[in-house]
Amino acid sequence: MSNRLCLLLVSSLIFLYVSRASAQEVFGTDNGSIHISSVKGDKVVTAISKQLIVILNYDNATFKLKLDKSTLETGIDSIDKIFRQRIYDYIEFEGKLGIEQVKTEKHPPQDFEVNGYITCSTHYVSVVGKGHLEHLFGEYYSCLLNMTFFINPEKFNLKDTFGEDLTGDLRVDVIQSVLNRQE
Repeated sequence: MSNRLCLLLVSSLIFLYVSRASAQEVFGTDNGSIHISSVKGDKVVTAISKQLIVILNYDNATFKLKLDKSTLETGIDSIDKIFRQRIYDYIEFEGKLGIEQVKTEKHPPQDFEVNGYITCSTHYVSVVGKGHLEHLFGEYYSCLLNMTFFINPEKFNLKDTFGEDLTGDLRVDVIQSVLNRQE
């Protein structure tokens, strides 16, 4: 299956999910940004993807994230080659922002806890992290959502990708713009 066909299929599924969300306001995108960093040897290595699938329910502040590992890039050929071979190997994160709802009208910055779970292959791990929602003054975008959390790479078999000399937890940063609510 070609990448375009897969992207079309995933986008269609997001559209179906969003259209069936009844009266709740749901935002979906396939171009969210994620940065995964850790120490490898004596250097910090960061894998970045701008193809994170994000589904965010504004009304109850729940979210679903889906990352195809093959979209990650580090700038290190040996690691990037392994990522490119992981096509359709997904990491999924589902959870709740520690706020009642995602406000898209003007508001002061909000800091909160993020709770959820990550699944990758047969692994399922609860995760607690930090979130920040900052209001913007834009025509289409109302806020910038940041989430940060730490995961143990051994729980997701990621040492075989990054290398055995990976030390410490992986720091995961998600950056996502939030669209204005539809009128």
